[in-house]
Amino acid sequence: MEQIMRTIFVLIFVSIVAAIFWVSQPVSTVAEKLIENNKQAEQKIIVIDPGHGGYDPGAVHGSILEKDINLSICEKLKKVLEANNYRVILTRTGDYNHAIKGIHGREAKLYDMKKRVEIAQEAMADIIITLHVNSVKKTSYQGAEAFYYPISREGKTLALAIQEEFITIPDMNKRSAKISMCYMLRYSKMPSVLVEVGYLSNPRERKLLLESKYRDLLADKIAAGVIKYFNNK
Repeated sequence: MEQIMRTIFVLIFVSIVAAIFWVSQPVSTVAEKLIENNKQAEQKIIVIDPGHGGYDPGAVHGSILEKDINLSICEKLKKVLEANNYRVILTRTGDYNHAIKGIHGREAKLYDMKKRVEIAQEAMADIIITLHVNSVKKTSYQGAEAFYYPISREGKTLALAIQEEFITIPDMNKRSAKISMCYMLRYSKMPSVLVEVGYLSNPRERKLLLESKYRDLLADKIAAGVIKYFNNK
């Protein structure tokens, strides 16, 4: 009987000490722990794909290469999304692509694209954003656009959210989200969008795309669309 009473006393004492320790913590510390746990539980994984790279420059105008603009905007976008508690993975972090030596042309391009999709699959990404700059013969074409795979409802929802943000940019051509059959959209298992941030072939947009502040603005608008997409799910 005496042993049982001692055990009960010890348990009561430990419970009281634990309660005092918890209550004695600053409210902010307790709240911060709860918030941090909640953030970790809700954190989404986003794969951002800066188009082209390495031997593949993408669109070219003189010394201006699409691949460089793509990477710059994607790096900015990564920072904005990470500041909003998203986990972000880039399919490339420098001037290279994933094609192996010894293969060329279409074979190399397909190998590169396949590896980019695999990066997203292995990361178990919630969404993919592949980013490019457009270029056509008609120099009057302009405006940022978001594209989605036709049978992907979630991809369409994401593209619409991003496009809604693009058209709030002053003097932006009011384009709408469209369908695309590009490789990244066709072969990704998760919602994915192709974002064309403007036309390198358009003199006005070409000048804007070379400005760091404008690239910041584009990154902010894409991020705003992504945040809106997840908040509405």
